[in-house]
Amino acid sequence: MPSHRYHFASQHDWQARLGFYLSLENESEEPIGDIRTMRLALGVGDGSSWRFVIATPRWEWERDYHVQARISRDEATLYLNGQVIGRSAGGFKAREGILEVGIMPAWASGPTTYYANSQVTISAGKGKPATFSLRPNPTIPEPVRMFNPETLWGQSTQLTNFSAVPPLTIEVRFRLHRLPDWKQFQPYIDRYGQCRYLQTPDKVRRDEGLRRSLEEEQRILKQWGVSTDYDPYGGYRKAGWRESATGFYRVVRRDGYWWLITPEGNPCFYLGVCSVPALTWEMTPVSEREAVFEWLPPREGKTAELWGRDVWGEQAGTDYVCLHAVNLMRRFGNDWKEKSIQLARQRLLTWGFSGVGKWDRLENFPHVPVLNRWGIPNLVRHPDIFDPVIQAQFREYLRRQIEPYRNSAWVLGWSLGNEYDEIVTREEILQILRLPGAPAGKRALIDFALENLYQNSLSRLSAAWKLEARDRSALYILQPIPPDEDGEALRRFLADRYYAWIYRTVKEIDPNHLYFGFWVVPGWWENEEDWMLSARHCDVLGYDLYAPEFADNRMKQLISRIDKPVLCGEFSFPPYHDGARAYGRYHVWAKDEREAGELYARWVRDAAQHPACVGVMWFQYRDQPLTGRGPGRGNVLVIGEHYAFGLVDFTDRPKWELVKRMREVNLKAATVRLQARGRL
Repeated sequence: MPSHRYHFASQHDWQARLGFYLSLENESEEPIGDIRTMRLALGVGDGSSWRFVIATPRWEWERDYHVQARISRDEATLYLNGQVIGRSAGGFKAREGILEVGIMPAWASGPTTYYANSQVTISAGKGKPATFSLRPNPTIPEPVRMFNPETLWGQSTQLTNFSAVPPLTIEVRFRLHRLPDWKQFQPYIDRYGQCRYLQTPDKVRRDEGLRRSLEEEQRILKQWGVSTDYDPYGGYRKAGWRESATGFYRVVRRDGYWWLITPEGNPCFYLGVCSVPALTWEMTPVSEREAVFEWLPPREGKTAELWGRDVWGEQAGTDYVCLHAVNLMRRFGNDWKEKSIQLARQRLLTWGFSGVGKWDRLENFPHVPVLNRWGIPNLVRHPDIFDPVIQAQFREYLRRQIEPYRNSAWVLGWSLGNEYDEIVTREEILQILRLPGAPAGKRALIDFALENLYQNSLSRLSAAWKLEARDRSALYILQPIPPDEDGEALRRFLADRYYAWIYRTVKEIDPNHLYFGFWVVPGWWENEEDWMLSARHCDVLGYDLYAPEFADNRMKQLISRIDKPVLCGEFSFPPYHDGARAYGRYHVWAKDEREAGELYARWVRDAAQHPACVGVMWFQYRDQPLTGRGPGRGNVLVIGEHYAFGLVDFTDRPKWELVKRMREVNLKAATVRLQARGRL
């Protein structure tokens, strides 16, 4: 189901139930949201719950609308064209920080048939009203806007340190327009994977341009050189102290600060880059939208390996292609793979990075492998680790992935799965209990409930769960729905046992390497207990965090709750250029490469100064395809993510303004941490 949100004004924290937002929303069974299903929504948080005022008027094209939202300390009221359309009694608790105006969240940017231009005025307390006129940038060509229809809505803006003191009033004037037909501009993508309608000075127009840029890059890399202050594993040789060399990465705490220790025994603040070298990944879907592309590589011969089918495992017969790999072929010739790998290694070392992060690897170079469980059947969302047969299959599947690198000094440590996929959800528990029969995982949940929640009292459990069961075996074959409190207890029990089994099994197979968990994402979970559960079963807590700063107050509190080091597996600030480069706007973004470099500098400095953090890893090495990486198919322009995450662009050229700043920061990070340790 496509989802679309456009926040006229937003300053909220969904998980913490704080703040407010005023938005146009659309969730429809149709592939494209229409004004018939569009609704006006006001959300208000009081710190303990959300309240909503929602209306779905009969919208009309090219008509002027006037919306007012008024939030007091004990009531929220929503007006449309002077008429009250909803009220909600209750409190309000502001979220401090940035006020966003004219924002389309990355997770809710589904296609629509409409757009709006608006004027937003916000006043709080006795402060002076602030007015924002949201109009599109006239310099962006209309075909380029089709990659980001958000640009038709107008240039978004932010107001830092806005204090939402009641009474708070948000006033919006807007008009609805029909979205232009994007197909009139086909084809969009040239033979280099660039937008045909962009005419930037550095645009690649001939193969010779790719080769000339490589010559210039080699000159710059040679001029910058590789620092000799670091060992091959990223350890700092000038720290003034060493630990014993074990041939593997490990962690120690010294003077209150956690440190990674490299296989050679040197302290390391690890700085990684994800998805290196990514020779044939990421791919973009082609099926049902071949007309988007001016040219596609042959499906046979030397470019045959650049094509894939159902690369996300969707089993829909969808064809994908990797266009950036064609640029690598043009740039390096027949031995493009070897030369791309060699250059990637040289780049990372010259730019001051310790090694590779998640999702790919370079031979004889530090990296952070992510184990998978694709070959193991799920009970619902996860394998049934209470079933001895599944345990044996799972253990062998992990062993086959780990064994080739069991003695490798280049492996920083292991992890399994990624982010929300590894969260045990409340719905998952309910689905397990609804399974027919009595699989091992279902029996384990019922045993835990009976023995630990109801002290082996079948009558008490039956009363609380509204069941009729004469004995434990009868419970197994029922399909109970436990009270919410019990459901949460069962969820935590299953998650704890699942994470514990994986941690124990990985360490039994390979006791020498670290284990990082599953890259838990703060806020993208059921509740904060998921942070604690993940931390309980790892050596270093690995997590991903796309946020403006390394650690706000809430993040600092989370880290302080565990007595373990932490490692950030993904963060980034992809440049947006107000949509003028056709890339999407991620929910954490930079205006351009210069700002991305400054945001990186602050992030790394703050991380290096934190006693628990042993490293951070930027996502990712290369920009994504303009047409999206999928998964999916269909006659649309963008499918999936299309963000300028990369340190190199789609034609394999470094973003010099960004990597120059990164290099400056990277080469000082270990010193920053050593100096911070002295101030603890």
